[in-house]
Amino acid sequence: MTRTIEVPIADDLLKLVDEKARRSGLKREDYIRAVLSREVTGVPSLSEILTPFREQVEASGATDEDLARLFSAARVRSRTEKQVAE
Repeated sequence: MTRTIEVPIADDLLKLVDEKARRSGLKREDYIRAVLSREVTGVPSLSEILTPFREQVEASGATDEDLARLFSAARVRSRTEKQVAE
């Protein structure tokens, strides 16, 4: 079951939340849910785990095509290494 709650939040805090959500690639509500879940359970969300990677990609200027080539090459190398090991 999912519940909806309303919590008053100051404008300056909401701006910070929105910025963090944007950098995490999440909508505001999803970011708030992830932060609340992490604080309560102590387990980071996948989005939080990937945030440093997303920031590095953004800073590097890599395109989606660059990433696709990078991951494709990594898959090929991994499969080749597994075949050699067998």
